Amino acid sequence: MSSKLPLFSQFVADLHRIGREDDGSIAAWGFDRLRAILGFDCAWYGWARFEPGRTIVQASSTLNLPGDFARYWTTMETQDLVARSLREIPGGVRTYDRDQPVQTDGMIALAERYRIRKWASAMHSRPNRTTVFFASIYRGDARPSAWDDEDLQVLQGAVDHIFLAVQASQRRDVAAERAALLVDPSGFAYLGLEASEGLLKSVWPGWTGERLPGPLRRVLQRPGTVTLKGEGVVVSCERDGDADHASGLVRLRLSAIADLDRLTRREREVALLLAAGATHKQAALALGSAPATIRNQTQAIYDKLGIRSRAELAGAVLRAAAPRDRAHARLG
Repeated sequence: MSSKLPLFSQFVADLHRIGREDDGSIAAWGFDRLRAILGFDCAWYGWARFEPGRTIVQASSTLNLPGDFARYWTTMETQDLVARSLREIPGGVRTYDRDQPVQTDGMIALAERYRIRKWASAMHSRPNRTTVFFASIYRGDARPSAWDDEDLQVLQGAVDHIFLAVQASQRRDVAAERAALLVDPSGFAYLGLEASEGLLKSVWPGWTGERLPGPLRRVLQRPGTVTLKGEGVVVSCERDGDADHASGLVRLRLSAIADLDRLTRREREVALLLAAGATHKQAALALGSAPATIRNQTQAIYDKLGIRSRAELAGAVLRAAAPRDRAHARLG
């Protein structure tokens, strides 16, 4: 029997190339292509979270399985021997055979309903995280061949690389001052947490872990765009999923409010004049106001921006101008 390694190497190269041109279907392409390498009939893959004694599948897709598969699985989740093993001892590939001696009523019922004879599952997990990307592949012939060691190694490698390709796609085109995450309604992050930690910790210094800070968890209950003025961020939420992808997850984006956006229209006018070198008297003359009023507005500007000098004000104005300059450069 020839080695699958050359096919797997080409699969990885093509996967990451497609990931750079992604239209949102990297995982679907990956498992369809993997089927030809590993010789399975159908597959189930997606995002799950482990709790004590439970595996919660928050979003999933299927390949060559009926549309009710994920819903039916939830009725026997506590009897799923493969999920239980992965939950209790993360890492490695687990297998199930319809003819093996150790069974549960739920495993038998699911295997008979969907004509599954052999089953292999793997997941991409991360240290100290309860959220995982998983995949299960199935063979359903009357007398299917058993999984060999190379099959299982290729499956684990493919799951890891599909996760990495999806992660790279998520990070693409997200500016440094922004964050993009895939989260569940309870605020646990499945994708994008590592790339978003810098912004999250700058806004909530005491926050740590895989669950979002409380203010963001509350926003998840209200899809749309919300400005958290006290924290200085704009948050947008939209439900994940489509007709071919059942999902209970939320796509969440955060961006820091530009410094000058914290100011009123008149305060911005004053800030721009002062940053350009105008005195209070000159700014008052330009705006038709009194110098005392300009001094009061200057203090309000300093308080809102957390600064104490004209030099810091000039820096804030330059930072606010930088994103616009980058946008103009891209358009040019």
